[in-house]
Amino acid sequence: MIKTIALRGLALTLMTQLVGCGVFWGDQAYFRNRDGDYQKADKIEPLKVPEGMSGARLGEVYPIPPIQQSEFDEAVAADHNEVPRPQPLATNLMQENVKIQRLGDERWILMNVSPGEVWPRVRSFMNENNVDVASADISRGLIESHWLQFKTDLSTTDRYRIQIDQGVQPETSEIHVLHQSVSGATPPEEAQWPGQSTSTEREAWLLDELAAALAQDETIGGTSLLAQAIGGEAKSALVVEASEPVMKIRLSEERAKATLFHAMKQDGFAIYDSAPDEGVYYLHYEPVEPEGDGWFSSWFESDGDIVHTSPYTVSQLLPNVPQGEAFTNAPLSKRTAETLNPNAPGYLLFIKGQTGDYTVHLRDPYGKRLDPRTARELLTLLRKNLI
Repeated sequence: MIKTIALRGLALTLMTQLVGCGVFWGDQAYFRNRDGDYQKADKIEPLKVPEGMSGARLGEVYPIPPIQQSEFDEAVAADHNEVPRPQPLATNLMQENVKIQRLGDERWILMNVSPGEVWPRVRSFMNENNVDVASADISRGLIESHWLQFKTDLSTTDRYRIQIDQGVQPETSEIHVLHQSVSGATPPEEAQWPGQSTSTEREAWLLDELAAALAQDETIGGTSLLAQAIGGEAKSALVVEASEPVMKIRLSEERAKATLFHAMKQDGFAIYDSAPDEGVYYLHYEPVEPEGDGWFSSWFESDGDIVHTSPYTVSQLLPNVPQGEAFTNAPLSKRTAETLNPNAPGYLLFIKGQTGDYTVHLRDPYGKRLDPRTARELLTLLRKNLI
């Protein structure tokens, strides 16, 4: 009798478990596999702007960038099977999150965050300081103030324009300030913005105040999804052109050469010689060993910066460099086969293009192409030290 009851209980338990499995698992159950549900989702009509209203400033909340050959995509050789390593984040990003950069008479704020984070914080700064905004174009990263008067000088009327751009490095932003001042209390109705600030002192004042406010509290404002595309791509990029790794720089001539000059003195690079007017630099490079506090290090003292020299100058090397189409289609480097200026060390860096669109080639001392791996590694080192 007891055995019969036990068998019935066991059977009932098994039936309950089987029924339970059917309830919780399977195609019709609660915990079914939902991996393909997105394919059955209905499409929603895009947002429509009412007639008579402009939708020019509306944008995608989560824009999908176009697929393009960049960041050294592997198109270097058909038989090249090496998977490239991801491009590292720049390691020269300063400890401080906010820094004022200077180049000649130009000043701007550099931040180690994306424009999507900068935009709401700048708007918050304007509101907290009672600076009325006349217009704000999020697609261009432009904020213009209304005309205002300084209490210490009622003889002029002033206004500001703040430009938020992508930085030179990925995930960085630049903030530029333009100041305009006119005489009297009533500004002209159709006043045009000047090419440079009317007063560098008043420009510097707002720049300093804004930098201090941004550095003081990094949490104000959140992130604007619509502002994430401000300025388009970063002002530098690693790409492949004509099967050769190169670096693109979207800066003015003065700043492009200045930031490259800075990078060419970092992380094992040094300059043998240069011809800046021709956009050619003759470089030395050797890997930098990480500094350590080993047992032998206490025995020796550093003699300071080492000066590297080459038996050749730029003027001696340039006549042997291919020109025009021959430069673009130059063969791979074979230094031991060169008979003119034999055994030349180092590399030649060429800056070609025009303001806002420069291409940087790194070649051997004879203008021949480096192997793709070496070119990628050295250009990556240079790029991460751009400022």
